[in-house]
Amino acid sequence: MKKVLVLGGGRIGAAIAKNLSVDHEVTLSDISTDHLGWLSTSCQLVTTDACDDQALAELVEPFDVVVGALPSLLGFDRLQALLKLGKNIVDISFFAEDALALDQLAKEQGVTALVDFGLAPGISNLYAGHFIERFDQVDEFACKVGGVPVERLKPFEYKAPFAPLDVIEEYTRPARMRRDGKDIVLPAMSEIETLYFKGVGHMEAFNTDGLRSLLQTVDIPTMAEKTVRYNGHAGFIQQLLDAGFFKDKHRDATAKVLLEQWQFADNEPDLTVMEITASGTLDGQPISERFQLIDHYDHTNNISSMARTTGFTCAAGVRLMLAHDDLPKGVIPPEIIGQNRQWFDELFAELAGHNINLNAS
Repeated sequence: MKKVLVLGGGRIGAAIAKNLSVDHEVTLSDISTDHLGWLSTSCQLVTTDACDDQALAELVEPFDVVVGALPSLLGFDRLQALLKLGKNIVDISFFAEDALALDQLAKEQGVTALVDFGLAPGISNLYAGHFIERFDQVDEFACKVGGVPVERLKPFEYKAPFAPLDVIEEYTRPARMRRDGKDIVLPAMSEIETLYFKGVGHMEAFNTDGLRSLLQTVDIPTMAEKTVRYNGHAGFIQQLLDAGFFKDKHRDATAKVLLEQWQFADNEPDLTVMEITASGTLDGQPISERFQLIDHYDHTNNISSMARTTGFTCAAGVRLMLAHDDLPKGVIPPEIIGQNRQWFDELFAELAGHNINLNAS
């Protein structure tokens, strides 16, 4: 039994801690743990300010692996601090900075940082690496993904399973894509398209900045990432954008309002959808594959679908790290792990055990 520290006690951080507590000694640290009493029988709860370098150094010292589940605005800085402390890390923070900029630091410290190890980025990247390992050549890759409440309530028809500021980042951060071998930047929420998920219906997908490390690590000429919502959501958010609600000077106030509007009620069901497509050549012949994930709220354990798909992927990454001393040192995005068939199979076997499956469609 290894010692694992989870930094960040939001819905996803809590789900990671609960999952890992089955077979590891887990401590969850947050700036406030008042909302985490239900975890007290599974994990040790510690109140710590992760932004206090001295407190962080004292906290992490006895742990074998640290999980970064902090808000995006803190993620990069705290990842850097943890690397300087010589800790192996699995991180899901959706920060704007380039995690690979810390690769040399991680190597110098002789540690491994699995970054973006959630749903998307995360599962999507693992599949990109898997296609690279299986195909002779991958020509195109795309991921379309989103989490939504089951009940569609106007005007947003959306609620946030994580911090509203992080969702605003999806709606405002320019979307980096690759087309025909050229890297391009498109406005977030542009190029809306329709797609269909069985049992859910038609939904819309729009450009967001989710490719991240894939633009540096893989040689796929055309790549795209889009966020999925119920039809009409993008148009409503675009009106808020046009009206200036997401400008820097208004962003915190907007997030405060959205925190109330987008808050899930206790045990309110959500669902997660994902579509991954790839095309290229195999054995000299054209090949195209499409996989879809449709995941629902776990009513038995009262765990949201987004916490399951993001948090359980992260937890599987932690178990992979603890089981394999041969993981490379440095900052390692999921697409590198996905190119090792054994590691890929281990991760998705664990997810299948939680009924998280991507099915060919």
